[in-house]
Amino acid sequence: MYEGEGLTSVGAGRYKLIQTVGRGGMATVHEAVDSALGRKVAVKVMHRAATSEEFRARFQQEARAVGGLNTPTVVAVHDIGEEPVPDGDSVPYMVMEFVEGRPLSQFVSAGPMPVDEALRITADVLDGLAASHKAGLIHRDIKPANVMMTMDGDVKVLDFGIARAIAADASPITRTGTVVGTAHYMSPEQAQGKELDHRSDLYSTGVLLFELLSGRRPFHAESEAALLYHHVHSAPPLLSSLGVTVPEAVQRLISRSLDKEPDKRPSSAGQMRSMILAAMQMPVSRRTSIAQPTPIPERPAYDPLPPPPVPSEDHAPRSARGWWGSPWVGITVATFGYIVGLIGYRLSFDLSLDARVIGMYLSLFGPMYMSVLYGLFVGIRHTRAATKQASRRSLGVLCIFINLLWGFYHLGTWLLGFRILYF
Repeated sequence: MYEGEGLTSVGAGRYKLIQTVGRGGMATVHEAVDSALGRKVAVKVMHRAATSEEFRARFQQEARAVGGLNTPTVVAVHDIGEEPVPDGDSVPYMVMEFVEGRPLSQFVSAGPMPVDEALRITADVLDGLAASHKAGLIHRDIKPANVMMTMDGDVKVLDFGIARAIAADASPITRTGTVVGTAHYMSPEQAQGKELDHRSDLYSTGVLLFELLSGRRPFHAESEAALLYHHVHSAPPLLSSLGVTVPEAVQRLISRSLDKEPDKRPSSAGQMRSMILAAMQMPVSRRTSIAQPTPIPERPAYDPLPPPPVPSEDHAPRSARGWWGSPWVGITVATFGYIVGLIGYRLSFDLSLDARVIGMYLSLFGPMYMSVLYGLFVGIRHTRAATKQASRRSLGVLCIFINLLWGFYHLGTWLLGFRILYF
């Protein structure tokens, strides 16, 4: 026998209860066998403590509404009835298809899902909601625990236990002002006990998609009242602020579905599903395959100093621009001046001093000293433009040394009477 029910079968013995597979506030779900058809089924039996007229009516409404749906993404209902219990009373039961799989809540607890997988699951949930909305039924409790994943990866929406009819001729079971549902997934209007329509389910589906992508819900609080306040007044965080990267179209979809105003959400489950399918068909280069939190790099204890600026070509030292600024040119010109100076020095001993000879001296020694000054200028500029480790600095120093040597030698021939290298 099963705790609180005292039953081993229902339906006059047709459905043999095997084991409990789920328990909620209103009912317990059992794995069972349909002895008439020889198939495995799930039997949902209402708790005797919840058999008020309101709960009985809600239970029967769920069975009738879901039984009329014809979509593979909603758990099918096969039978309904009431089973006598030992104390003379009876409890309602519902026979549904048995889903081999796990609730989506077990997948969510493992962390964020790949973007494409999260979008596919959400699209299938919306497919089931589109069918229920078309049949005039609001689910009002969309959450991971109420979505089953089969062994083949198919989606099954279940537990319409607090669903509310929205058909024009249906009398609402739950009165306006009564808050029923799961606080983490409630729409703002549901949290305030207002009249609901199908767009309330779209808000809950947006929360579901947010959780699949990020591994957490958009709002957290210590109490249910604080959670409801956040749903009514607080803006949900962007996924990027949580380190989760998704296509921009997916973020826009989530932001729109979580809008506080129902009029600003997608107009229907079908439209929201189409938006998801469009995001899934984007080119791979524009999609993110895995939505994992981005690790935050550790900030160093100090900011490294930036490298010194490299002078542009327009501001480079003159010695570093063009062939005329090369130290090799300075050395070559100095050598040419040295030879010219030697020629002038030789002639000073062979010719007499007259105006014509003095003019020739100036024409020879003038270029020699000009070449020495030019070589010194190039060498100094080139040395200043080079770093201490660069070979070009050594070349600049060599240019300076050679030109100083030539200049000192030729000055020495006049001032100190040098005769070195005379020929």
